[in-house]
Amino acid sequence: MREPIAVTGFGLTTCLGIGAETNWKRLREERSGLATVSRFDIGDYPVKEGGEAPAGGPSDTDDGAASFETRHLLGAIREALRGAGFESGRVPDDLRVGVVIGSSLAGSSTSDRFFTEYQAKGPADVDYGLLEGYYIEDLLRFISGEVGARGPAVLVSNACAAGGSSLAQGARWLLGRRADLVIAAGYDPLSIFTFAGFGSLMALSTSTLKPFSANRDGMLLGDGFAAAVLQRLSDTKDRAVDSLLAGYGESTDAHHLTHPHPQGAGAALAMRRALESASLKPEDIDYVNCHGTGTGPNDLAEARALRAVFGARVSEVPLSSSKPFFGHTLGGAGTVEAVVTLLAMQRGFLPANLNLDEIDPEFDDLDVVSTGRAATVRHAMSNSFGFGGSNTSLVFSHRDKERSR
Repeated sequence: MREPIAVTGFGLTTCLGIGAETNWKRLREERSGLATVSRFDIGDYPVKEGGEAPAGGPSDTDDGAASFETRHLLGAIREALRGAGFESGRVPDDLRVGVVIGSSLAGSSTSDRFFTEYQAKGPADVDYGLLEGYYIEDLLRFISGEVGARGPAVLVSNACAAGGSSLAQGARWLLGRRADLVIAAGYDPLSIFTFAGFGSLMALSTSTLKPFSANRDGMLLGDGFAAAVLQRLSDTKDRAVDSLLAGYGESTDAHHLTHPHPQGAGAALAMRRALESASLKPEDIDYVNCHGTGTGPNDLAEARALRAVFGARVSEVPLSSSKPFFGHTLGGAGTVEAVVTLLAMQRGFLPANLNLDEIDPEFDDLDVVSTGRAATVRHAMSNSFGFGGSNTSLVFSHRDKERSR
């Protein structure tokens, strides 16, 4: 990283509630938001739970024409902008503001509504306007227009690494002087398509989401909408900044369509690249927010990747997965969990890895945080790994704590 990138604001909405503070309160209380899905009919399928965000959307997002997911995404972006000092939720005209959005299945719930009506009414009478939300260029136009962004705009869609890659892309734009400020966001809504798709892979848990547990049996899905405002530290002037995106790393396993490399080779490469980008060593990391999906192959591959990167010190690095709180938010996970990581670093508290009833013997050498604990976090890592072998690792630094090390 040729110069520091500041994180000047962030926003978050999950099934835990609207707003970063609401989500953090529930995380501290160790209260999961996963519950019986009511948005669509599950029928007699054995998996019943998912994470559903509040139905109404943020109170300051009143565009009735916008879809449920667009309202929540815009709400998270506006929260991030307010946190960055833009109280109106819009950016000044004299700034080159880029928008990069990460999503795995953007528009999936919109297409669900279209096909439901198509089946009921047929091709002659279906409302083709329902498909408008499926066009990503229209989403980028709408979001950019609502916040006044006039810089580059792009969608990143590399499966469940997308949200993390949106922050990496934002940093590249800033370092390359393509933008003065970047809104990096990630989202995916819980929909019947994603639910059925992961169900067909037998990847959903019939009990509860329990990463790193001996009896883990799969993931659960949830809504996730998050955003971060990135600026070059030198451009923040007199504004107090305590959080930096210190480094990022990306890689591809090129191993299998849905399974990670069994030794976590690509994941390890992404982590090493993130550390190199941040000019840090493995021993500098005080906390890792894991991808931790609760599936057998993924947790095992991530653990092997962590051992490859951290070596003998791996048992000294606290780690946890946030997904038991709000489910796997797919393309939104990288941004959602980046915000959780930033909150953990700023508040000096490591959120619990819920439901860790009996740790798998494969992970006996890992310090999995079963109950939340206070900690001084100078540097933290957030991992996101996706289908097709896409991997993104982010390193965040607390500016004041980093100076005092």
